[in-house]
Amino acid sequence: MSFDWVYDLDLAVLYPATILLIAGAATLGNRIGRRPREARNGSADIGTLTGAALGLLALLLGFNFSIALSRYDARRTMVLEEANAISSTANFALMLPEPAQGAALRLLRDYADVRIGLGVPFDPAKLDRDITRSLELQTQLWQQAVAVTAAAPQSLPAYRFVLSLNEMNNIHERRLTALRYHVPVPVMFVLIGMAMVAMGFTGYHSGVTGTRRPVATLIMSLMVAMVIMLVVDLDRPSHGTIHVPVQALVDAAQGMRP
Repeated sequence: MSFDWVYDLDLAVLYPATILLIAGAATLGNRIGRRPREARNGSADIGTLTGAALGLLALLLGFNFSIALSRYDARRTMVLEEANAISSTANFALMLPEPAQGAALRLLRDYADVRIGLGVPFDPAKLDRDITRSLELQTQLWQQAVAVTAAAPQSLPAYRFVLSLNEMNNIHERRLTALRYHVPVPVMFVLIGMAMVAMGFTGYHSGVTGTRRPVATLIMSLMVAMVIMLVVDLDRPSHGTIHVPVQALVDAAQGMRP
């Protein structure tokens, strides 16, 4: 069963829901811990379990944040590499004879414009259209390359144009792969579940020891949920509040304007 729909939810829904789950676990733990039978038990063991649960939560948060951040950096690197590949292909296209030169540059400008808005704003249908359009432009560019190569098989500019075009096509696939894959949703469920367990133990410990700090518990729940949502937001490149900058592609497109 696929749970990828979770990544399609808005943060305005995910964040409050996560806070309610974590804060609710802490409140429930506190109420259980305040029962007379529980209060008679020693709190030393509960304190050890609470510390262990919070330590495990910190480990999972750090691990998932590192993965999400590395994926974000990979997507940003893909944008830069694609911009460089498009610019290099355009430079080699300038060495082609007319009319192949003008046709290739026009197609590359259209291709750069499509890649700037790839999947943004978030819309699966738009992403499919962008991918289809990208493939169509690649096919037309290859047709130009085939025609030039057939006309001058020993042409060095044509050879370099073909190599650069091939690299541009390879980056297309790598960027799509980086866009489509993220931290698995079951891992996020485990992370939220671990946060609930850790905060539940924290609430239970405070109940056993006779302390009740709802404001502190709420603040802690807010912070844990915020870190989890940061991991989710980093791993959703096409929607949310954190976006991969595409200024390099914009610069590449502007550099090919007549």
